[in-house]
Parts: sequence; C-alpha cells; structure tokens
Amino acid sequence: MLRRVTLYLSILTGLALGAQTINLSGTVKNKAGNPIAGAMVTLAKQPDLKITTGADGKYHLTTVGTRSVSLMVPKAQSINLNGNLLEISLPDPSPVKVEIFDVKGKLLQKDVMLNASTGYYHVNVAEISNTANLLVIKASVGKNLMTFRYVPFKNGNYSVKSAHGNSVSSGVKLEKVAAAINDTLKVTAEKYLSYSKAITNYVQEALDVTLDSADGVIVQLDKTNQLIRGFGINNTWGSLSSQNAIDKCFNKETGLGLNVLRIGMQPDGNAYESFDDIKNARKLGCEYFIGTVWTAPKEWKSNNSENDGGSLNKDKYQDWATRIAAFPAKVKQGTGGIELYAMSPQNETDFASCGMQEPCNGNYQTMLWTGKDYADFFAIAGPKIKAAGCKAMAPEASEWLHAWSDFSACCTEPGGVGSSDPLKCGYLGKDSKPKCDSTKGYNYGRWLYRNKTAWDAVDIFSTHQYDTQVAEPWPADVPRSNAIGTIEVWQTEMSGVKWWPEQGTGTGNNLKCNGTIQNGVAVARWIQNALTVGEASAWCYWWWTHLSSGTNDNEGITCQGTLTKRYYTFGNFSRYMRPGQKVVEIAGTETLPAKVLLVASKDGNGKVVIVAINETTTAQTVPITISGGTVPASFKPIITSANKDGWKENESEVPVTNGVLTASLEAMSVTTFVSN
Repeated sequence: MLRRVTLYLSILTGLALGAQTINLSGTVKNKAGNPIAGAMVTLAKQPDLKITTGADGKYHLTTVGTRSVSLMVPKAQSINLNGNLLEISLPDPSPVKVEIFDVKGKLLQKDVMLNASTGYYHVNVAEISNTANLLVIKASVGKNLMTFRYVPFKNGNYSVKSAHGNSVSSGVKLEKVAAAINDTLKVTAEKYLSYSKAITNYVQEALDVTLDSADGVIVQLDKTNQLIRGFGINNTWGSLSSQNAIDKCFNKETGLGLNVLRIGMQPDGNAYESFDDIKNARKLGCEYFIGTVWTAPKEWKSNNSENDGGSLNKDKYQDWATRIAAFPAKVKQGTGGIELYAMSPQNETDFASCGMQEPCNGNYQTMLWTGKDYADFFAIAGPKIKAAGCKAMAPEASEWLHAWSDFSACCTEPGGVGSSDPLKCGYLGKDSKPKCDSTKGYNYGRWLYRNKTAWDAVDIFSTHQYDTQVAEPWPADVPRSNAIGTIEVWQTEMSGVKWWPEQGTGTGNNLKCNGTIQNGVAVARWIQNALTVGEASAWCYWWWTHLSSGTNDNEGITCQGTLTKRYYTFGNFSRYMRPGQKVVEIAGTETLPAKVLLVASKDGNGKVVIVAINETTTAQTVPITISGGTVPASFKPIITSANKDGWKENESEVPVTNGVLTASLEAMSVTTFVSN
C-alpha cells in the first residue's frame, strides 16, 4: 500500500539510478517577446544534454534511458493528508506505520516498514474498497503520530478533518509523481544575462524562458573559478623585526590582513630568520606558513659555491631531500607547535645570480636546475616532504614563463637585453624557437608532468612573476590534476626589481625606491593578472622594506620607512578578497576602456567583491552588470589614488540599480567595491 515516490540509494551522494525520461520544451525570448536564436539550454545535473535554439527560439531537451539523477532530499519530516493522498516525507531513515480504520474502529488495512529509506511516500486512500464510508487514518513516523478523518462524497469530492496536528485543506487533488528530482535549467545567450530555474520534474511542456539583455561588462556569480587561499609576504633576509611591521602586514582591522608568511631554510637546514615572525603573525591570525630553500651546501654543488647558480651533485639528491624534509619539524619545535603548511625544495629553479651588470642583480645564494633534473629530484624530495606532514610545492621558477616554456623574458631597461637565461635557451619575441636541447631547458611544469612520481607529489604549483610581470595560463596539454586531486597555483614572490619595467624611479644601479600611485597601480595589475590569467589561489609580495645599501631598491612594500601606494593597492585585494572566496568570471571585458581591468570574487554568504584598476590619466565610468545570483543592493568603494589611501578613507555607498553597479573610477587608481 505504501508507494515510494522517491527512493534514495545513497544518502551520502544523493544519487539514484533509474530509467528517467527527460522531456522539457519551450521557447527562449527576449523582453520584447522576440525569439532568441543560438541560446544554449542545458541542465546543471545533466551537462551532456544540451541544445541550441533555432531561429524560432524553441528548444526541446529529450531523452529516455538510465541516467544518474540528483534526487530531492526532504528538508523536514512531515505527515499530511492532501486530497486522497496520505503523504509522508522522511529526511532520515525511520520506521513508518499506516493504519486505516472504518467508523466502527475496524482495521481495514495496515502497512509497516521497520526501516523506511530517506524519501517521499504516499498512500492513495481512494483505492480502499470501503472509501464510501467515513475512515480514520493513523500514520506514524518513529514516535510522531498523526490521526486524520477521511469523509468521501458521492460526487468524488471529499472532506478532511484532522483530529490532532495541523489541519489539512480539502479538495486538493495532487498528480502522482514518479520521482522528485533536484536540477536546474540553465539558459545562456551572447549579450544576454544568464538564466537559471530550479525544476523538480523532468517532464514539462511550455517551459518558456525570457532573457534580459546585457550590454558591456557582466560579473557572472554563477560561474566560479579558483578558491582564494589568501595573500602574503616573505621574510628571508628581511625579518619583520618590529611589532609595527607585523601589525601593518597581518592585522585584519588596521593592516593588510595577510594570512601567508613565506620563510627560508639555510644550506645547513636551519631557518634564515628567527621564529618570532611566525609566532607573532599567528597571533594576528596568519594561517599559512610556507618554506623554501635557496641553495644546498657549496660542497654538494658543481660550482663549489653557495652563490651564482651551480647544480646539485646527483649523488647528493637523497641527502639534500632528507635535510629539506627535516625542516618542517624544526619549524614546529622552534615555534612551540606551529606547523609549516607547505615546503618548496628550491627557490627559483631557473635563476643563477650573476653580479651587478644588466640584467643581473647581485651575487647571492642560488642553485640552478634543468626541467628534467628538477623533476627527477622532486620525485625524491616531494614524497619526503609529504611524509613529514607538509604539502609539497613546485617548481617556484622566477619567471612564470619558465613554468611552461624554454623561452626567457625580454627586455630589460635601459639596455633592452634579455634576462640572464642561465640555460641559454633564447628569448621570447626574439627567437623563433628555443636554442637549447629540450632536456637541458626549463619548462618545469611539463617535465614534472612527464615524471609520474614527481607529478603525483605536487600539492601546490608554485611560481614567481618576475621579468615578464604577467601570469601564464595553465596549458591545455597538461591536466590540472594528479593522484591527489586538483592542483592549486600559488604565486609566492614578486616585487619591482631593477633592470625590469615598472621597477620604480630611475633604472638599474640608479634605482630609487618608489612610492608613486603609478607603481601602486602596477602592483595591482600584477595581482589582477595572476588571479585571472594564472588562476592563482595565493599571491605573495617579496619584502617588507628595501635592504640595499648605498642605493634604495624597490623590492619592499614600504619605501624609506613609510607606507607606499603599493602597500595600499595590495590591501585593495588582501583586505577584501578573503580566504574561502572564489574568483568569478567576468564577461564582456573586451568592452572596457583601454587600461581598465577588473577581477571579482564572492563568498558563500552572498558577499561580492569587485576590484577595478584604472591605469589611465582620466576618470572612467564603467557600468557593471551583476548576474547569475543574488544581486547586492549596494557596494562600498575603497579607493587608492594619488590623493587617497584605501581603507583610511570613508566613501559613500554606491547603489545597484536594475542589477547594474555604475563604477566611477578616479584617474590612476585602484577601487575595491565590497557589497553590503
């Protein structure tokens, strides 16, 4: 007698297999009532089933067969008598008993299920032979008992009175449903806002759709990309020695709100700086501590020096990997229990320091790897790092370009030469093909992928953004996953360095540290590019302050002891694009004015963040349409410009009208819009 409407085979997955007929049809039109051709219609849970509308705007999604269907799980337990149907909803497995009596108390029918599965059930009371008489229905789920009186009439109508519990309206006749599904019909079309509609039935006719037109830029809340882990800074050779520096970096209320600190390991296996930075940063909520190494001991290297490159002797691969893998335990011991989140076995695999002449920047600890040799070494070091309870990062090349290519960056200022290119492979834009043998070049990502042991050990794909100052997209010929799962991208070091564009005031050895808004806007562009093109989950600056003696470099986030515009533009991201948010796609960016850039993110609670960069010398107005989710009523702008220092200002809220945020961007500025 009890008939299961929806059967859940697995509470954990929410999936059931069965012969499901899909028959959805309708017309896609615009607000003027005209059909839209070329609209894509699909189902969220059946992505392989899709159709494009023709000139008449009509669509027909249809199939019959055994398909994996996401079934609707009841949100609450309920017992109701609707018309002739006694309906029971079970959010969890439970005993169920239904008894039907005549007016004299005689039991007519009884059905007991000792452990009914999660789902929907009904009893068609009209099918009982004694329905010409008054009936009493008792239904229980666990200890919850409901009693109903069923009074039929000759004309087929009926009256229902509840003896106790909620009253049920009479005269309701429900259709019999074979399976309650939980899916979403999605419709997209060029120059229109996307449309989504929840459906509970795969058989519906005349399911018509009206799309709103959208011109210009559209923030698509229903299209998310990578998870944001956060933003950070490095302390190797530049300890955050004062409480002021710690506060300015990690305090969420008054500072940047950073949550990543990158530290370094010396050749002897100890940290470069004291562990005080880690302990103080943790007090302010810093979540991720990551480590890296600059060089092995000189006696283990081909050039017998800690400086200027040289490679690790192959007979020392095991020894060096073992020493690196011991570093996380030293961090934990030295900090009183704070654990290292991730470890890279080499800083800048592609760089060999080479003096002070263009394009070089000093003589310091470096160690050089070919892509093939690094993959062989990481196949040893990666598993050891993971066995130490730490995530393994690779390859951490200085040029993002070297992660997926043998070419090096070009060109420096003022001489217009290429980067140091220690493996002599040639330059992007100057050479038609790499000059080096592929086994002796960079291309670290592909060499890691070719070595299965190495690839499966990669938890985080780490890189720097120097020289080209742009990110590289993940290539189509390399999967974005391994045996562990999806691989995140982290940009772990970047700043303005001499000889390269946007280094600051002056060039080369005459470089002066720079605090102008132009430099701040450039830093914002680096971050925006890393988030959108490189799909980075984390982005880290290099130093807190400059360290060069005699001349001031531009590698610090502060300049001559004062906060710079790049400090505040960094904060336009770090303070508001918080861990746990996801980057969302933006359509129509080709309509933006030249040198205006956008990136957006959202969290799971409806907060939306949009960062707009205006690199022009005039103010710009950009209408931004918000679609694919709940549209915020207004946004609070945080502006960093020549005359404004971000969150230190107090700007008026900007309303959203008809789904459009009209973004007013000051000349040469970075504006973060945070929804309210």
